[in-house]
Amino acid sequence: MPPIEPNNVVNSVTTTTKTGYFSRIGSSIKGIFFGFLIFIISFVVLYTNEGRVDKSDVASTAVEISATSLNNDPNLESKLVHLNGDLVTDNKISDGTYLRENNYLALTRKVEVYAWVEESSSKTKTNVGGSQTTETTYTYKKNWVAEAPDSSSFQEQKGHENVDKTLDSNTWYASNAKVGVYEVEPAKLTMPGYTEIALTKENTILPVVTVATTTVKTVPQNDLMKSLSASDEDLNAEFGTPAQVLEEVVVPEKVKNVVLNGNYIYVSEKNVSTPTIGDMRVSYSAVTSPVSVTLLGRLTGSKITAMTDAKTGVVLYRAFSGTFEDALGTLHGEYKTLLWILRLVGFLMMWIGLGMVLAPLSVLLDVLPIFGTISRSVVGLVTFLVALVLSIVTIIVSMVLHNPLVLILVIIAVGVYVFKLVKKAKQNTNLNTNSQQS
Repeated sequence: MPPIEPNNVVNSVTTTTKTGYFSRIGSSIKGIFFGFLIFIISFVVLYTNEGRVDKSDVASTAVEISATSLNNDPNLESKLVHLNGDLVTDNKISDGTYLRENNYLALTRKVEVYAWVEESSSKTKTNVGGSQTTETTYTYKKNWVAEAPDSSSFQEQKGHENVDKTLDSNTWYASNAKVGVYEVEPAKLTMPGYTEIALTKENTILPVVTVATTTVKTVPQNDLMKSLSASDEDLNAEFGTPAQVLEEVVVPEKVKNVVLNGNYIYVSEKNVSTPTIGDMRVSYSAVTSPVSVTLLGRLTGSKITAMTDAKTGVVLYRAFSGTFEDALGTLHGEYKTLLWILRLVGFLMMWIGLGMVLAPLSVLLDVLPIFGTISRSVVGLVTFLVALVLSIVTIIVSMVLHNPLVLILVIIAVGVYVFKLVKKAKQNTNLNTNSQQS
């Protein structure tokens, strides 16, 4: 069966709004406060980011222990340790709906719903006199999404009503697991990457879900066909005697088609091959036992539990694919990636904040649109350069303030530099004095 794709149904609606000159000035003035707030917060983001702890530095202090025998060194109790072995469980879990039980350490069910999605694009024209005309086009498409958008918030609600899904996404964990002789807590342990489960008829349960109502039909024995559409009162009036109970008729209220297609299970009210609003598709991913890992955590008797570093507050309880060195590399890579992302976020916040503070100037000049356009270009360039310089300075200062050793060295260097300047100034003063005396 070919993959079930969204229907290429697209429709759109366009609206036009006009915003007056003085209304725009008022809005831009209100934006000064929010722009200044964003500008201030950007410094907090940059400063805090430079003070984050690299988890690989903490993890590098872990002591290696063997997974094949329990530790007998009391000095390692409650310490951060690492060990290599297979993470295994004898516990079988499933989602209790469509997937059969298996030795999953962790199982995630992803449920998507077929729904209307609203997208919008706008074109704004600044008019002579400072007003603006905005033309917004709202486009509606049917697509598979994690959650159905609230159609009551759509610009055009009629004909785009969504239905909430009746089955939720969820994650399940094995109740027990081990690495060698040590017990772990799967629900608290950060595990290696989940892999998508290849769905087959053998590992799935695909029932036809029927929700039925039961009605009792009273009919006379001698005229069944005539009575099927008649009420009991009509039958009694026609035949003169109470109708007899012949049979119980089960009327299906709703039947759902459940079909396996590729790595998805499709749940539809009608025809699965042509999805309709409210239909669902289900997929699964899991960490399947056994998996070879490097385990990092706190040694607690015969268990490895979560470790909270007393100095930094960093929590470490994680299973990695690969060696201990690979684990350290993964942690350091994650630290560097987030470090640069937050640096970029801080810079953008600073730039946007400065732009909002100076926005009223450009709006005032929009009386003649060409002046407003030039103003925005100049303001954008200037605020970009200012934000860039301030961000770099803030990052450097934050790095120094968060590193006591570097801070001490900087203070010493500044002190030495100032001392030399003072000494040189005194020497110049003495030379000038001697010159004047001679």
